[in-house]
Amino acid sequence: MSTMQLISNGQNYSVERQAAGLYRVLSGDRFLGFVERAGSVYVALSGSRYDRAVEAGQALSLAAAVALLRSAQPERPVRSLTRALRSVA
Repeated sequence: MSTMQLISNGQNYSVERQAAGLYRVLSGDRFLGFVERAGSVYVALSGSRYDRAVEAGQALSLAAAVALLRSAQPERPVRSLTRALRSVA
């Protein structure tokens, strides 16, 4: 697997190629998600697992798709809701 450094909107990202058309994206030591190439479009997928990742947006370049991941909502609200539901039960 190959890794490249990408700079988008003044931010540095580490992009690792997982498979043909699939990339893992990190910002420093923070994992942001995946980018999948679908024809001429790059689909930003937010989440720590590829099979459960949620689409954060689409872009015409890898750099723009990576920037979409940076602005995607973190998973924390879902986790806090899960904790709240457990405390009620």
